[in-house]
Formats: sequence, C-alpha cells, structure tokens
Amino acid sequence: DWFRSHGGSDGSIKRMWNPIAYALGFIDCENISARCMLTIFQMFAARTEASKLRMLEGSPHEYLHKPIVNYIEARGAKIYTRRRVREIQYAQDGDQTRVSGMVVASGETEETITADAYLCACDVPGIQRLLPQQWRQWQQFDNIYKLDTVPVATVQLRFDGWVTELHNAQERKQLERAAGIDNLLYTPDADFSCFADLALTSPGDYYREGQGSLLQLVLTPGDPFIKESNEAIAQHVLKQVHDLFPSSRELNMTWYSVVKLAQSLYREAPGMEPYRPDQKTPIGNFFLAGSYTQQDYIDSMEGATISGRRAAKAILETK
Repeated sequence: DWFRSHGGSDGSIKRMWNPIAYALGFIDCENISARCMLTIFQMFAARTEASKLRMLEGSPHEYLHKPIVNYIEARGAKIYTRRRVREIQYAQDGDQTRVSGMVVASGETEETITADAYLCACDVPGIQRLLPQQWRQWQQFDNIYKLDTVPVATVQLRFDGWVTELHNAQERKQLERAAGIDNLLYTPDADFSCFADLALTSPGDYYREGQGSLLQLVLTPGDPFIKESNEAIAQHVLKQVHDLFPSSRELNMTWYSVVKLAQSLYREAPGMEPYRPDQKTPIGNFFLAGSYTQQDYIDSMEGATISGRRAAKAILETK
C-alpha cells in the first residue's frame, strides 16, 4: 500500500518486486513483512559486495557442510546423525528450571545425554515438536507456536544440451563444454521465481561430461504443488522452461528430481517479528538457534549463522 501511495505500479510489483519477495521468503509482496525487504536492501545499500550473486562451486555437502564438519571434528567434537531427540528432561533448581538431560535415540534403545548447556538449533516445526508442552507457561516459548512456515518445491531438470545458450544453435547442442548463462536468474513469467543452470554456476559437482544443463528451479509459492506427483510437477516445469527458452524445445529432458517441503522457512508475514524468540531462554542452561530466532538478517543460511553466533555469545555469558 505504501509503495502504491508513492507512485509504484501493480505492474512493477508483479514484474520485479514479487520475484524478489518469492526468492527471499517464498511469499509475495502482499503477504511478506516489510522488514524482510527493507533488511536486504539496506544491506545492499551499505555493503557494495552484498549484491553480488554467488553460487557454491559444487554441492552444499562438499563445499558447505563438509568444511564445517571438518572444522568441528578437528577441535575434538563429534557429530552424531540419525539420533533423534525424544525428550527434554528438566527439573527445578531452587527457583530456577534447568534441563537435566536429553533422551536421545540410540538404535533400538535410548540414551540420556547430560551437559552443562543445551543448544537446540532447529527449524520451526522441529522446535515446536521438541519443546515440552509445560514450557508454554513462558511467553517466549508459547510465541514460537504462533510462527507458521511456507511450503516450497525444488525441481532439477537435466538436458542433453544447454538451455540458456540463446544465440548459437550449434553451441547449444554440443556436449564438449558448458555453454549458456552463468548466473542466478529471476523471472516473473513462471511458477519458479529464481533458477540457475548448476552445470554452469556450480560445475564442481554438477557439470557432467557428455551431459548438458542441470536446471535447478524453486517453485514459489509451493502450496499448489505439494500434493502433485513428481512426474506432473516435472512436466509442468518443463513446459514453462520451454516457454521461457523456446530454443530449449530442440533439447530432451533426460532426468529430473523433485523435492517437496511442506514446511520450510518460517513465514515472514507482517506482525510476526515479536514472536521470534531470543537465543537465551527462561531455562538457564537451554538456548535456541536457527534462522527463525531473533537476528538482524532474513530467514536464510546467513541468518542461521548469525543466530548461532548470538547463541554462542549467550552461552559464554552464563559461565
């Protein structure tokens, strides 16, 4: 409404601002909080390097997760996976409530883990399932249940040529080298707001000799697609790719993958900011992290990193 009252047009919202909002929070301008949009553009204005579009050299596992794991393990820590937390145990310590242990799955049995401090780095559905219901007596914990999430579907399509090579038909069909647009792309004319050819942007893992483009496309909003079959989604996206890049009709889709998340980012709707919890909680040795918690950036990997730093600071301040 503010944008329209200052001369902004519905056309510019549809053609430019909605794709940006979809890319940031998976919801459109009518439903996204102004905080999200203002945060990102204030950072762009203050830091010249912030507006550069960067992609990992390869897969997140190889170029993001593995370095983090190596760093942690080199300092003596151990990471356990597939060890679901089944219960948070707690007790009164004078007039304070403190966590006394966490019951964790261990194969067919259970194990109780005790520690000096407990940090839960979850997404919104995860923390809502994990918190003891009795803790909702504290406003900070109860507010977490007021947070909602947005669905999203991510589609990958592999081709026997180069979809974004627009000028040279021979170059488009050869498979000796990558060709096309090496960048993150946006469009208002499809159900995927942003997409990229990973074989070009992240060749370390996604370029395959003898194969062509690997498009990754994010369907936002994801609501209409969650109940659709993977085949139907892939064919729907393929048609829209053909509409955006008519020359891609000369190519064949050789493989596809669809990943649907019914609950992904927290929904950055107007008025939700007060419900995001601080990393320090009413439980003296229990702390929160995750991009949904209070931090100065948007719900993202960067926001999650900031929340982790804030949580670490809060833990150290209690010692």
